[in-house]
Amino acid sequence: MAYLVDEIKQPTAFVEEEIPQSFKDSFDPGLLYTPLGGRRWPDDRWVIDHARNVALIGGGTNSKAASDEGVTVTIWDTLLVQGKPVGLLYSRRLELLEGKDPRTGREYELQRLFNAHLYLPAELYGRKDEIVALAEEANYVFSRGPVRAWVRGVVIELAEAHLDTEYRSSRHAV
Repeated sequence: MAYLVDEIKQPTAFVEEEIPQSFKDSFDPGLLYTPLGGRRWPDDRWVIDHARNVALIGGGTNSKAASDEGVTVTIWDTLLVQGKPVGLLYSRRLELLEGKDPRTGREYELQRLFNAHLYLPAELYGRKDEIVALAEEANYVFSRGPVRAWVRGVVIELAEAHLDTEYRSSRHAV
């Protein structure tokens, strides 16, 4: 699957906004996927599609992003689907595509989320393909694709889908 700007039929309904305090007060942050641990919110903003009741909350990295050249960085995100947390752990790389944005001159790029592991509640497991597509679309907005014309899409290469109960014992858990 892929969320590619040149192939979509209508603009995304995801928007970036501040997470309402009322939501933060009603949701246990211990259910979020983050390497930070504890019961705190990793971010104050989310990307949300109100009509579909889906939101993406960034959770952080394994802290190698700025320090060690050549080390693969793991990124933790939580996708809330109808209020249920879905974990998405992955590494990311940018791939240059043919062409340039005429306004900025920047080369077109595709964001590839590879070695992706999805952690789903049992009641959402059968919808994993739909959830991957939602995560691709939400990540496009999270990377500011709608305002950065050179970002042409997001592709998630799913390594494996797991039940959420497997997360704490997985090698990804920190």
